Amino acid sequence: MLTVVQPPPGGQGGRAPARRPYHRSRSLSFTTDETRRLRAALRGLKARLGTWRAVSAAMGGVHARTLAGVACGIGRGSPALVLLAARVAGTTVERLLSPPAAADRCPTCGRSG
Repeated sequence: MLTVVQPPPGGQGGRAPARRPYHRSRSLSFTTDETRRLRAALRGLKARLGTWRAVSAAMGGVHARTLAGVACGIGRGSPALVLLAARVAGTTVERLLSPPAAADRCPTCGRSG
């Protein structure tokens, strides 16, 4: 014989579980120096390509407002944005985020003179 079970009114009792607060991992956040270098790199790409739309197209469709916001200090950027900027600039992520080399040293080996 078929028995139909009716769910109790109000669901299975109790409320929905509370959402845990979201905290961004510190290991995925940039230091202030790295953020400053990312901003400088984005401004350099804009100077080279002309407009934020051109930079956006070169980066694969990142919104131009996002790029402009990060470049002027509104946003902090993300590791994915650094990776895309490095690809467009034709360099590595490490070189993009590291301090600039001294002018009297070789950028590859660090030898002076």
